[in-house]
Amino acid sequence: MHDSFLAALAAPKPIPGGAGAAAHGACVGLALLEKIILVELRRGDIPSESRWQNLLDEVRKSFATLLRLRDEDGNAYMRFAKAKTFGKSDEEILEALKQAVESPMAVMKEAKRNLDLVGRAGKHCKSHLLSDLLVVCELLRAAIDGTHRITQANLGLMSDGSLRNRYVNELNKLQGESRKLFGSVEKDILERAKFSKR
Repeated sequence: MHDSFLAALAAPKPIPGGAGAAAHGACVGLALLEKIILVELRRGDIPSESRWQNLLDEVRKSFATLLRLRDEDGNAYMRFAKAKTFGKSDEEILEALKQAVESPMAVMKEAKRNLDLVGRAGKHCKSHLLSDLLVVCELLRAAIDGTHRITQANLGLMSDGSLRNRYVNELNKLQGESRKLFGSVEKDILERAKFSKR
């Protein structure tokens, strides 16, 4: 494997793990979204140029955020594992576990935000690019669902029931909003694709 992250992911080591893989998948989706935007910018359509340029700036910023979150997630998990292994205080272990819960949730939030960017691109891009946009949607949905699973698993390690319930409520709300947004964005793109074939 030539990609260093994928090589690290394939290695029999604790990190990177599932949340990092999910964040990486979201980055793949954003790379494809950037390509779509660049294709539109190359058309030289002056009235829409600022719209595409603004979208490009947001995509690049989010890509950098997801790369950072991808790497931070593994570090958060290792802090928790080391806190447990080396007999740190209950308070230190809980703080480390909170980071291990919040880290994949941050990936979820960023991936959800990117669904909105896909929706904006889908309203204006040329029809032959809509199928690629649907691929971006699926990669973002996979990132959201994957980090949801990782967050659930980490929450299972939390003994503070009240705190766990607060996180579970936030997680379920985020998952519900993400699924609703995905359905809306996908529906709009599919509608455009359907009418473009007529």
